[in-house]
Amino acid sequence: LMKQLVPVLDDLERALDAATAHEEAKLEEGVRLVHRALADALAKEGLTEIETSGAFDPHTQEALLSQPSEDAEGAVIQVLQKGYRLGERVLRPARVVISAGVGTQSNEHESDA
Repeated sequence: LMKQLVPVLDDLERALDAATAHEEAKLEEGVRLVHRALADALAKEGLTEIETSGAFDPHTQEALLSQPSEDAEGAVIQVLQKGYRLGERVLRPARVVISAGVGTQSNEHESDA
């Protein structure tokens, strides 16, 4: 793992050098390079991103919010923080917003009775 992370350290240093030179395009490119290199190194060690599409899964996801939505009740509608597993073990659950189903209409549709 260390051999795979040393090039990531090099990429971070290049990104920091670009930041101090105020070269925003190079900084963005450098950060993307670092992200890709780190993601690749971790994937080689067995790290995978937790799938978040579809229905909420309490074994791999943590629902932080629930809000009215056109989506089915309990469907994941937004990912607040990605989750990861190492092999079959959940390292960090995905933190998500789930649908509460179709909500009531706003007050403008209520009668004045």
